[in-house]
Order: sequence, then C-alpha cells, then structure tokens
Amino acid sequence: MIRHEQDWAMRQIQSLVQFIARTILNKDHISYEIDEEAGQMGQLYNRLKELLLTDDICEAEDVLHDGFNESKDYLRLAMWFYNELNMMTDEELEASGFSRDEIYEGLRDVLHQSGISLPMIEI
Repeated sequence: MIRHEQDWAMRQIQSLVQFIARTILNKDHISYEIDEEAGQMGQLYNRLKELLLTDDICEAEDVLHDGFNESKDYLRLAMWFYNELNMMTDEELEASGFSRDEIYEGLRDVLHQSGISLPMIEI
C-alpha cells in the first residue's frame, strides 16, 4: 500500500473507532483496563494481549470473535483491539499475515454482530 493510502486507511479506521467510543460507549478515547474481578472479559483481554505480544494477530482475532457477547464491555474490548492493530505499520501487519483491510473488515463484523448499522466505506 502506498504511504498516503496507508495514512488514509489508518485515519478512517481511527475515525470509526473514535465514533463508536463517543456515540455508543460514551468515552472520549478507547482504552481497556481490567481490575482484579474482571472475570471472563479480563481473561479475554489478557489472552489478546499475550497473542499481540507474540505477533499472532490472526489467532488473536479468532479469540476475540470466539468470545463475542452483546455487552458494551465486549464492544469496548473489540474497539481497543482493532485500535491497537491500527497503530501498527503495514509492514508489522504483513509480517503477521494481516492487513489494514482486515482490520476494517473485523471492525465491520464486530459492529454487525453487535447490531450496529453504520454506512461503511470501502478502504
């Protein structure tokens, strides 16, 4: 992907994540922190972090989607996950067998599963 196309795609994904954070989650920015009693979502978060640290993005995305539930906490975790991926360079994503288009598709899938319909653009 040409650098300006990468920047444009990154901004589109970032804008989508920011929009969901503000309008649905009532947050100014996406972050995810767990407390001692985080339960299943905390376990999912920890597993995702482990997989991201080992650059196993494809497995991490599978784990994320397998853990789907209709809670806002899950949506916040999913937005955090895709935001983390979006901050990676195209080279880092490619080295893990992933692409910026897959980030966008994953976001779109999570939103659809969560019952959120937005006009989506192609990146």
